[in-house]
Amino acid sequence: MQKVVVVTDFDGTLMEQDVGDLIMDTLGVTEEPEVVEASRLFSEKKVGSSAWIKAAYPMLAGQKQQVDTILEGVHLRDGAREFIDFCKQKEVPITVLSDGMVYYIEQILSHQEVTVANIIGNPITYLANGDYQFGIQNSNEACSWCGCCKASVVKKLKEEGHLVIYIGDGSSDYYGSSFADWIFARSSLAAYLTKEGTAFHSFRTFHDILQVLLPAWDSYVEGTADRRLQGRFPALCKFST
Repeated sequence: MQKVVVVTDFDGTLMEQDVGDLIMDTLGVTEEPEVVEASRLFSEKKVGSSAWIKAAYPMLAGQKQQVDTILEGVHLRDGAREFIDFCKQKEVPITVLSDGMVYYIEQILSHQEVTVANIIGNPITYLANGDYQFGIQNSNEACSWCGCCKASVVKKLKEEGHLVIYIGDGSSDYYGSSFADWIFARSSLAAYLTKEGTAFHSFRTFHDILQVLLPAWDSYVEGTADRRLQGRFPALCKFST
């Protein structure tokens, strides 16, 4: 029998806040001319998140203390802890999949005493010796659109024979959810999916997700649950063509 796994976005999904945006806004990074230009090109879909990350994230070098202070004020989305407990009870591994900075994901989850099976994001962090490490997760030479290639991660899980429940809220999740079996969406991801006519479950909190999963869990395990995707191919995603 195929094993159910959960893939969830971090910023604005598992977290109430978009932590990356909060850091950039608070520290004034979004006001820097090169970041303003990268944001314009991104909003016009002329570049992907990879270009924006390369413009913005190097500016966090030497600002560990300021970043850590910002992280003290963020919190999990309502119901997230209960959802994580449910997955543990059902032995369903959770992968946190983010186009953000691995450093703040690890710091927040550690502070919240939350453990998940995998954390996949851009390898941007503050090292033990104080140095700043910058990098992107995406190593696909055919497509450098996203910093973290969420589609490749979900595609690999499917190739390994898993049933994938995807939870997200943003543009990178549009690509990441393309190979999933079921999607729980909010914000811009829900708008994208509605526009293209893709089936999904909307949510505001993780309590909403549990209300869908709990009474129908056996059908998810069996692969027969309502709104399972069939052949979705998002524009611009090289893995979907």
